[in-house]
Amino acid sequence: MDSNKSIIDFLNQQAKEAAAGKAHVSFHMPGHKGRRAMFDKAGFGAFIDNIAACDITEIPGADALFDPSTTIKNVMDNYADLYGVQHTELLVNGSSAGVMAAVMGSVPIGGTLILGKNSHHSAFSALRLGGINPAYVRPELNREYGLTAAVRPMDIRKACDGHPEASAVLITSPNYYGMLSDIKAIADIVHRCGMILIVDQAHGAHLRFCDYLSQQQRDGGKFVKNTRTSAESQGADIVINSTHKTLFSFTGSGILNICSDRADKDAVIRTLRMLQTTSPSYIAMGSLDINERIMRVFGRSVMEHWMSDIASFYDRASRIHGLTVVDCAGMDLTKINISMASLGISGTQLDRELRARNIIPEMVHGHYVMLMTGAGSRTGDYAALLAALKDISDSYAAGAAGRAAEIRGKGGPALRSEPNFDLESADVPAECDAVPLYASEGRILYDPIIIYPPGSPVVCPGEIMSMDAISYISEAIARGEKAGGVDDEGMILVGRR
Repeated sequence: MDSNKSIIDFLNQQAKEAAAGKAHVSFHMPGHKGRRAMFDKAGFGAFIDNIAACDITEIPGADALFDPSTTIKNVMDNYADLYGVQHTELLVNGSSAGVMAAVMGSVPIGGTLILGKNSHHSAFSALRLGGINPAYVRPELNREYGLTAAVRPMDIRKACDGHPEASAVLITSPNYYGMLSDIKAIADIVHRCGMILIVDQAHGAHLRFCDYLSQQQRDGGKFVKNTRTSAESQGADIVINSTHKTLFSFTGSGILNICSDRADKDAVIRTLRMLQTTSPSYIAMGSLDINERIMRVFGRSVMEHWMSDIASFYDRASRIHGLTVVDCAGMDLTKINISMASLGISGTQLDRELRARNIIPEMVHGHYVMLMTGAGSRTGDYAALLAALKDISDSYAAGAAGRAAEIRGKGGPALRSEPNFDLESADVPAECDAVPLYASEGRILYDPIIIYPPGSPVVCPGEIMSMDAISYISEAIARGEKAGGVDDEGMILVGRR
């Protein structure tokens, strides 16, 4: 790409390619996939065509996000009804603001939050900003695929018993790969201990509609296997959804659902007011309104087509030589995780090969590539993906054994071992310094260090670096694995002394 191009140059190019029918096949966020067909069908084409005219603030007839009484309040109430919850707040600073507000509005300064080690950066930011002490729970590992899986209820029970002073528990479900935790079992444990359950469901805004479709088809028809239900229907107290990731709203928008009286609604709302802009985007909020209306009116049709395409993809993909598709119990199958390591193709290579064939994945993690489908994905997108994968398989068939042996020598697609060390914890640092990884023993980590695969933090903010942790991370880097939180010069961020 021309380094002299500005953002608008790039966006103009994207618009021209879309108008000419030359757009990429997107298996990346956002969920609408850059297509306007559903917007037109729902009668919102004028909104799409007149974005500049819709970029307003609180002009007459509009409403204020910080004091909603008319238009914005109606959208909030409609979402609460659609998701079956007590109250919904609109998010215009992304689900990150929602996660931070939920945590800081539920845990007092100096209090304790129990959270999975696979939490989003926003959760760690909330710890730092709110002066909150973490009690980390390590998610289990799917050993067949070497990917971070669910947080087990038994581990939550152990954490709750060990930290009775905790006010809340935060679970990420689904995680980045689509692995779902048993929210109902976790909610029962958390509530018995007098705590509240917050679920970061940023990647699962569609799950509530999977619930509805599953219920409608209970007496007939086939629903996508292994799909569990949404956090809203399993006893969570606060749920944060990035509606832009898989549904039809625009990037940066989402919703925070308060589901029970256990949550301090007023405290969460007050905190959210501190974290969101006082000049909210009416374009983002308008897209939230459109998303709610589309899913209310056309949701069943959207979900039926989406789930049918997903089921067909998994069936046809299973016949492609050398292709591994992650398909296990307790998984949201709309996140397609694939590997061709058996053909000697690394995750980075596979990503390049797909992009060369006009397929844009969401991310690479180790020897896997994750493709995020969405409500805007079309049947033709899956056909194009299958054709690309078949072509890659055919192209790499010769000499595959030797290349695969080389990849196995580097660790293969599955994780060799998981961390078996425990780390002491301290307060999450407010300030940081950069130090070499090899010289970090005894220092308190500022930013998480994440090894791909499986993509779960090995060390989290507030944990104290040990030689076992340093050795584990160093060995992973030596094997060629990606270590987020360690820069190219081997430096990491630790708390300032």
